[in-house]
Amino acid sequence: MTQVWRDVTFAHWPVPTEEVEALLPPGLRVDTHNGQAWVSLVGFEMDGLRLRGLPAIPTTHQFLEFNVRTYVVGPEGPGVWFCSLDVANWLPAIVARIGFALPYDKGDVEVSHERSRIVWTVDRIWPERAQGSLAVSVDENDVAPIVDDPLATFLTSRWRLYAKTRGGRLVTAPVEHEPWPLTSARFIGADTGLASIAGFEVDGDPIVHHASAVHVRVGLPKLLPRQRLREDLTVWFDDDCGVCSMSVRWLLGRTDASVTYRPNRELEDQVLLATAADAIVVTSDARSWTAVDAVAAVLGRCGRWGRAMAFGLRLPGVHAVAGLVYRWVAGHRGQISARLGLAAGCQLPKSAS
Repeated sequence: MTQVWRDVTFAHWPVPTEEVEALLPPGLRVDTHNGQAWVSLVGFEMDGLRLRGLPAIPTTHQFLEFNVRTYVVGPEGPGVWFCSLDVANWLPAIVARIGFALPYDKGDVEVSHERSRIVWTVDRIWPERAQGSLAVSVDENDVAPIVDDPLATFLTSRWRLYAKTRGGRLVTAPVEHEPWPLTSARFIGADTGLASIAGFEVDGDPIVHHASAVHVRVGLPKLLPRQRLREDLTVWFDDDCGVCSMSVRWLLGRTDASVTYRPNRELEDQVLLATAADAIVVTSDARSWTAVDAVAAVLGRCGRWGRAMAFGLRLPGVHAVAGLVYRWVAGHRGQISARLGLAAGCQLPKSAS
């Protein structure tokens, strides 16, 4: 897939390595420059989007994009890990989520130019609400070519992207582009809400870069081999809820020995404990899942039919509908339990806790 990125605006902040590690799936590790991890806000205009050798894609060949990214090393070398990518059009968001497993979001993305100022604003509406902005100056007094800058090269010359499917598989795709016509710029201000919701609390003035345009080719995505290590899972459930307890009783005879069940009141992680008040939580040593993703993680340990159901739940359209159904059931589980006379967790077998 070929494209042109125009008016590319970068803002880079140093962040603790631990914050990046917390976001990464097995198979990826943090890439650092002189021991320092980084997160970047990047806004640009996508132009001339087309499959190689074909005309530009109708209605979606030109649009604005604003992303939050960090830097990783994976099985095929250094690359970029996207925390979010905001666009205004549904079609590229859905296609990129399905085809590349990239976390594209839908929202209003705008850029304005006032004299030498470039101002990006984002108002995300799906899958959650979030806002962000970035303002820089490219006045002739603020701009200078970037030459022989190892940090700038580390942050901008990336030749691969990594993503993760809903099933936990790593995906990678090569990225090729000509040398950046990179210049410095002056930071004016930013609303870093998009970085915050991604898990990064940044402060201070970032390093800012700007590039007028660069031609890019993104290769076909490739699924990487599954991690051989099988993680043990713990299912945290509300044992005062009849619906939850019935679900656990049903799962007990179907999941394999890698899955254990515990009441959510025993959770020590306060963030997960708060989430568990409204949703099932599943954890392993390295990561966690909630709501529909948690259900899919457990079904994946229920043999062949369970894996098939888990695969279906992770399909984007099915996942969205299942999320709506899940939220409704979770919000009415008390009434459902009472109407159906479902037993609570105190009547579960001892092996469930």
